[in-house]
Amino acid sequence: MRGCSKLRDPGFFLTVVLLIYAGFVFIWWPADVYVAGISLVGWLMFVGLFFWFLLAIVYCLWIENLEKKEE
Repeated sequence: MRGCSKLRDPGFFLTVVLLIYAGFVFIWWPADVYVAGISLVGWLMFVGLFFWFLLAIVYCLWIENLEKKEE
């Protein structure tokens, strides 16, 4: 991965995805929208836990794939 561009690094890419999701959640923060009696921000943060776990799995698989290609 030494010759790989920093913009193509999995960590950079997934950090951008997390920032976009966090930005989306905070856009809704001042809104007073409720779904099933719970604020939409609460739902987004709850779904975000699973989303972040999925991104962690994707990151691990992506890095393993890159390491196999180097060998």
